[in-house]
Formats: sequence, structure tokens, C-alpha cells
Amino acid sequence: MKKTVKGVRYGTVFFLLVTAIILTAVATYFYVSGKVDNLSRNQQLYNKLNKVDELVDKNFILSIDPITGNDTILDCIIEGYLEGLGDEFSYYLDETDYRLSSNITEAEGFGIGIRAAYDKKTGTVLVEYVQNNSPAQESGLRKGDLILSINGNDVTKLGYRNAVSSLFGVENSQVVLTLRRGDETLSVSVRRARFEPFTVRYKLLESGIGYIYLADFDLSTPAEFSAALEALRLSGARGIVLDLRANGGGSFEAMLSVLDSVMPSGIMCTISDMTDGGTVTSHYSDEAHMSESIILLQNAATSDVAEVFVSALQDTGTSVVGTVSRGKGVGQRDIPLSDGTAIHISTYEYITPNGTYFNGQGILPNLSVPLSQISVEDILNLSLSEDTQLSTALQQLRAQLGTS
Repeated sequence: MKKTVKGVRYGTVFFLLVTAIILTAVATYFYVSGKVDNLSRNQQLYNKLNKVDELVDKNFILSIDPITGNDTILDCIIEGYLEGLGDEFSYYLDETDYRLSSNITEAEGFGIGIRAAYDKKTGTVLVEYVQNNSPAQESGLRKGDLILSINGNDVTKLGYRNAVSSLFGVENSQVVLTLRRGDETLSVSVRRARFEPFTVRYKLLESGIGYIYLADFDLSTPAEFSAALEALRLSGARGIVLDLRANGGGSFEAMLSVLDSVMPSGIMCTISDMTDGGTVTSHYSDEAHMSESIILLQNAATSDVAEVFVSALQDTGTSVVGTVSRGKGVGQRDIPLSDGTAIHISTYEYITPNGTYFNGQGILPNLSVPLSQISVEDILNLSLSEDTQLSTALQQLRAQLGTS
């Protein structure tokens, strides 16, 4: 005899709820872009879900939890819908995750100095970037580490937003992280502290040629870059290697500020945004720009707004050395649903000055030079003979300056 649960009926009421949430919230944002073809497609979706519900109601032999069953099924349906979009950056935020809207840049207290991201495959916290001079760097955290637990609490049970928020706390307090690094699992204790991060490193490679490494773009980057450039000019630099390898992006506004100081007048970037019916916005640089010759370095870890930076200069004639960049050419927003949950989806896309869309493809270098995947620390510590990408860029710059 089929088991039933009084008070829980997965029929018309349940799927009206599914339809209201999925088809109103998701389809509203994707209809304009052509991802929702027509009303018949919506009806097809509703009919199939309703059919599945009927079959489950008639044939499923186990009971459905009367308290959490409905919410769990609904969450899984929406998670599956977003997974079906084929976009690695879009995902579902359940009520707990969305309510805990603190993130790595907004949480109160003292942090450890990482930029976190949600890892869809594992449901854990991905270390996307480790800030220079930070407690995380001192404790040996690396880009690509997965945080599995925080102070013994499973991240998948905490929820992403809550997990990230719990990295912050009282100054000098310790947080114990369980990490997965490749096939290795390790435990690391990190001190929460106040620190002065830096995103720019620079040096004179040889007479007349300087080097600036941009590790990330944040609020301090424009001032750091300006100071580095001025110091190299005082040292007689006539050419500059700008290194954006392993630069995962960061602040769009900070990137534009640096880019504006580098490139001549023209379009720096155009953004196609589906929010509010769709807009296209171009950002322009002014006439002030660097007079020095420039060569850019990038690799597969150059991502997001760092790719915008590289593509803008490449489109205005600057040579790029390295490997194909990551290809993250879209940005995401949280879109709230009526029940306290939300969808985190890609709503806008970057377009290069030449009109190229690079999402999923990356920026192609002008001169392809392979080098084993390297971390920020490796980049800064490799000798010139070991760093074939940098030595190639140096040769290119010498040729431009006529000093080769």
C-alpha cells in the first residue's frame, strides 16, 4: 500500500508555486535575451513538472518529509534549472545562504585576506585569490584551495555566505581551516588581523626597462600603480612590462582607473547588461596615457576584469605575450525570489573595444609562450632564465626600443 503524508499534496498548488518562482523570476531575466523562446515552452516546462509530480504521487513507495520535503524538492528543481543553463558562474542560493548576505569584502570584523568564490562542484569555498602581506599568505593558503570546514563546521552545512562571514572575527583570534589541495587534505590555523595588502610590485629589469606586476584590482591599486610607474620613470624606464598573470580580477572601477591612466583616448570596455530590460554602456578613457612602450603578460589564470584590461590594450595595438586567458567575460548578480531565496546568475557581459565577446574563449596572446601553471609567489620569485614568458616580453620590448 502506498504511503502518504497528510497535509502534503504535491499537485496543482505545489507546481503553481514552482511556476511562480521559476518562470517569473528566471524567465523575466532571460526572456529578453532569447533564452525563453515563447509561452509554449513555459507551458511545456509546467506540464512536464506536473507529470512528474503525478507519477511520484502514484508510484513513489517511500514517504516525503512533511516538514522539509516540499522545500527540498523545490530547491532541487531550481538548482537543476540553473545547472541546465551551462554557466559555471550561475547558481541557486537557498534561504539560509541568501539571508546571510555578508561577503568577503563586506563582513564585519577582521579577516584573513582572501577573495572567496563559491565552488559549484563541491558546495565549498574556493580560495580565488590570496592577498599579499595577508595572514592567509603567511599561513600558506594558495589560490585554488578548497575550504571544507571552518573551526570544525562543515562548509556545505554552513552555507556559502555564512561560511565566508565566519572567516571574519575578533582581531588576533584564530580560525582553523580544513583545506583540500589537489588530492591532499590539510588543516591550517590562520590569524584574523588588520593588514596592509598590496596589489602592485615593481622593479627595474635592466637599464631603460621596468616591470610592474598587477596581482589584483582593488581600491588601493590605482594609487599603488601610479607610485610604481613614477618610481620607474625616475629610474629612467622607457619601456614597461605589465604582468597580469594569475590576476583573477577584482574591482571593475579600480581596473578602469588604472586602464584609463595607461591607454589613449577611446573605448576601454562596453558592457551589455540584461538587467532592467537590457542596456549597453561603453566606458571611455581620456587623452592622458602612458608614453612608455608596453608589453603585456597573461596566462590561463588571468581572469574577469583583468581580461578586460588586457583586451583593451591589445585592441589599441599593445602586444600580449603568454597563453590564452581564462575566458570569464560575464558578471553576476543576486536576484531575490519571493520566498527569501535567490538566484545568482550572469546578467552582464564584457565586450572588448573591437567588439569581441571573450566569455568561454579567453583572450588570445599575440605571441604564445607556454609556461607551467604558476602561483603569484612563483611569478615573483622566478629568475629571468626560468621565466620564459617574461624573458620573451623583455626581448620584444628591447626590439621596440631599439636596444636589442
